Amino acid sequence: MAQGERRMKRKTKGYGSFPKNIQKRFAKTTKKTVLKYKCKDCEHTFQAKGIRVKKLEVLRV
Repeated sequence: MAQGERRMKRKTKGYGSFPKNIQKRFAKTTKKTVLKYKCKDCEHTFQAKGIRVKKLEVLRV
């Protein structure tokens, strides 16, 4: 038996279940939104860091 299997067996002994709660639903209420920027000269595209938002409004200037 592998070491991880022995360790898991020892952890779950007496519980009759998993040692920690298993997440069954999504914990996050929002998804990360990533903005894509495109260069007008060379058409190079890059992404900004994703932020969590419920509503996103993009204005062109």
